[in-house]
Amino acid sequence: MRALLLLPVALALLGFIPAQADNAPAKVPVEYIDDDAVMERFTEKLGALAKKGKCLTPEKLRELTAEDKTAELASAKANDKSLSPEDLAAALKASVFVIGSVVEENGEYVGGRMATAWVLAADGILVTNGHVFDEIGDDESFGAANAAGEVFPITGVLARNKAADIAIFRIAAKGLTPLPVSAKPAAVGAWAGVLGHPGDRYYTFTQGHVTRYTKYENEDGEPTKWMAIDADYATGSSGSPVVDRSGSVVGMAALTENIDSADDGTPAKEVLRKRMVKFRKKADEKPKAVPSTLQMVVKLTVPAAEIRKAMGE
Repeated sequence: MRALLLLPVALALLGFIPAQADNAPAKVPVEYIDDDAVMERFTEKLGALAKKGKCLTPEKLRELTAEDKTAELASAKANDKSLSPEDLAAALKASVFVIGSVVEENGEYVGGRMATAWVLAADGILVTNGHVFDEIGDDESFGAANAAGEVFPITGVLARNKAADIAIFRIAAKGLTPLPVSAKPAAVGAWAGVLGHPGDRYYTFTQGHVTRYTKYENEDGEPTKWMAIDADYATGSSGSPVVDRSGSVVGMAALTENIDSADDGTPAKEVLRKRMVKFRKKADEKPKAVPSTLQMVVKLTVPAAEIRKAMGE
């Protein structure tokens, strides 16, 4: 009996039993985000800036985003240390912004579009998808907000690449925390993390891996290059940074593609009809639910190499 009582102590000394509370990690405070409050604050503050004439006019913003152009910008220095997903998610928050618009209706401003942007340089230079600025309305004003809720007007557009879906713009802010842009591509199978605002669920962090690289011709016949990942994102995530374990940007969330089981040429209705038969308990019983034909959602991101080209490299 005495030997059995001593056994746990010996195992603890050898490292097989966790150390006591003295070496336990510090508790990380949990922040509960009120999505409605984020949107209301953004709309109120950006609307106030628009009333004061602080925002670019729709005409000017359309002019600045109409043609492709590059900038001469340098990347921030990369971090040589890998971070845990927990630490990385916390660190990214200072560099990820909400970008969006308000629309004037009868003298008041209401919410418009919402997407994601990230800091490229400390003096107010941010990056997002080019399509965020497509079809700008005549009564639409744009701005960006940080995680603290401060809202800044967009004051200029430095670079645009329509085929690569990139826009680099400036806001009236200083002292920001930039993210470095990776000088080498992430390998297929490499870990990838995303922080963005899918479906107005602000500052959602997901993680996955790089799954492939691919080329497409767009509707104008221009070649485009994409990096696919399996980390989740959705509408509102446009412009979200895709980072490696060191926090370097290896891509930027851009679009999704659905793979449906009807893609083999079988009409979708016929696929559903056949599937519904399996869900019927009796021949004359209607199914309680119609099964989806969706099989997979492919997440396509802008590779870091395309972002660096827009930076003038």
